[in-house]
Amino acid sequence: MIGNTNVLPVQYAVRTTVDLKTDRKIAAAIQVALVSIAVVLVGLALILDFPLSSDFSTWVTIVMTVVACFFYMVVHELTHAGFLWLFSHTRPAVMVRLPYLAVGGRGYLNTRSFLVVALAPVVVWGLILVTLLLTLPSQFFFSVYVVTILNFAGSSGDYFQAYAVAKIPSSALIQDDGRVTTVYLPAE
Repeated sequence: MIGNTNVLPVQYAVRTTVDLKTDRKIAAAIQVALVSIAVVLVGLALILDFPLSSDFSTWVTIVMTVVACFFYMVVHELTHAGFLWLFSHTRPAVMVRLPYLAVGGRGYLNTRSFLVVALAPVVVWGLILVTLLLTLPSQFFFSVYVVTILNFAGSSGDYFQAYAVAKIPSSALIQDDGRVTTVYLPAE
């Protein structure tokens, strides 16, 4: 497996590119995964009778939940950015690509590093959010559970990228500039 680099080796050439936002087939699959995961987690809450009520007023709960979701979306992308910086030693860019936030960089990552960057937020924040669900007072459960749903369902694009990269040769280098993910392989 080749290491991460800031300069594409001469023998490497573009194998494929993917734009998760403009490729309609991929975008549709990601949306289906997002909705499916959200439905399963809402169903789980109803079946297991999770404490979805709160001592707070409805408006306080709504505001608290919306603020928590926005905060989560920012820290999710910052987690991508932190791991991207750790592996590439290049400054990542955080950008708005409505309806998403995105992170990109100029470095070329090997498949293992790319997988870590792609999945780090869902794993790190999944562990933190599940811990919060188990330890916080019940009046916060609904808001934290909504953020937990956002974590697992909203990471559908990350799952797609991880799945796609897991299938390519370990000799590949991947660059994700926040708009397009490009896979490079040694020229034959």
